[in-house]
Parts: sequence; structure tokens; C-alpha cells
Amino acid sequence: MFVSVKHDISNPQEFWSIAEKAIANLPAGVKLHSSFPTSDKSTAFCLWEVESLDGFKNYLESATGHVSKNDYFVIDEKVAIGLPK
Repeated sequence: MFVSVKHDISNPQEFWSIAEKAIANLPAGVKLHSSFPTSDKSTAFCLWEVESLDGFKNYLESATGHVSKNDYFVIDEKVAIGLPK
């Protein structure tokens, strides 16, 4: 399934440092397709492909929950435009 996450980042320097390290070692069944940070890096919108929403939430909250409030949105693939194939 595809999941969009809006990150409201309280500590951009730490968040992006965590993200840079995590991208190279994502768990099985998790793929980041795109990340769109704002110019001040305090907000980001990311598109993920995951096997389990609950497992993904647990992973992301443990990695970034202390520096980001993360809102999760499951994408309706039937009407979405531009999803990766």
C-alpha cells in the first residue's frame, strides 16, 4: 500500500540527520518513493510504499517521533494520479 506522511518537524537538523542515515537501511517491506521538504525543512511530505501500516508507524515513530509529529494518510490507489508502478 502507499502511504503519505506529513511530518511537522520540531528539530529539523536532527530529523534530517536521522532520515539520511535511515534511508540506507530501511526495514524489509518499506520503500521511500519521494520526500518534499519545505524550504525551512520544518515540514515534509513523503510518499512511502509499505506492507503494513501498523508496522510502518511503529518503525517511523520510534525513529522520528521525538522530533516530528507524523500524520499518516493511506492513498486510494484507484483514483490517485502519478503513483509509482
